[in-house]
Amino acid sequence: MTLHHFIGANIELPIGSFGRNPTYKPLSELKLKGISLDKHLKKNNGSKLVKVYETEEDANGIDVFDLDTGYEPIRNKITTPFVYEVQGYLHANNTSGQRKSIKSIFSYIDEHLLEGDFIEIYSCWDGHEEKEKDDSKDVVINLSTLQFGKHLKLKDINHLCETFFLEDKQYVLIKK
Repeated sequence: MTLHHFIGANIELPIGSFGRNPTYKPLSELKLKGISLDKHLKKNNGSKLVKVYETEEDANGIDVFDLDTGYEPIRNKITTPFVYEVQGYLHANNTSGQRKSIKSIFSYIDEHLLEGDFIEIYSCWDGHEEKEKDDSKDVVINLSTLQFGKHLKLKDINHLCETFFLEDKQYVLIKK
């Protein structure tokens, strides 16, 4: 099963890919084990540029999409009018790549969140969009004061990325 993440805001947010750091190289420069590129190299003389990630961390970030009609029940969990699906490794913070995805969502939110406003995040397993949220998992994060919940004062955004991850049926309110 897949844990889906949704984000809601009072303003329209940009869709697309955020936080990744690709480089572009000619196909002829790539050395891939076990894969023959001869057919592709002949087709375009090896000059076609392809997206390459030098490290796992470079490959991680988030993708923000318009809400698919199949996920409309999520609107009952979020109070704001603009709702989007977010994909990324946001359900764990064990690797540098996962922490990079979490940092990408908070950087995205910080960049697009207006002072005094808020953004909501809700996560649930695929097919569980209509199930009740777990109120015991609700949390508030204030990006201006770096307050995480009632009891944790963060040092900086990196500390948040080492501490935070999303769980099933969790609602997060992020203020600025």
